[in-house]
Amino acid sequence: MRELHVSRIRELTADEVGIKIKDLREELFNLNFRNSMRQLDNPLKIRELRRDLARLMTVLEEDRRGIRSLGMKDTTTEGGATPARKSAKPKAKATAKKKTAAKAKAGSKSKAPGRAAAGKATRARTAGMAKSAGKTKSATRAK
Repeated sequence: MRELHVSRIRELTADEVGIKIKDLREELFNLNFRNSMRQLDNPLKIRELRRDLARLMTVLEEDRRGIRSLGMKDTTTEGGATPARKSAKPKAKATAKKKTAAKAKAGSKSKAPGRAAAGKATRARTAGMAKSAGKTKSATRAK
């Protein structure tokens, strides 16, 4: 079993998690160095350390954003019910929903004029090339 299980990480304080992150980064550096010198017995240890580091950083970021707090155990109240928790939703998701709703309202109108304008520009350019060559569409049709 891993030493750095998420439930155990959440029991730590933010300072303790920061210290663990610093230690893991140093250990990861040393393992990478030893691996480059072909002196590492178990190269999979690098993968485990990278994942543990990412796990720690994720839990710390959740605490910073207010999604889940650190240093508190999830205990149940009397009667087996969990205590009410403030859940802060990231603002990015709300704005993404607004953007998709705005796109749905606009429909495909925003794409059509751009394509039509591009088509007109291309036709004008080709017509200009035909005129500069001394031939127009009507002149070639008349022959």
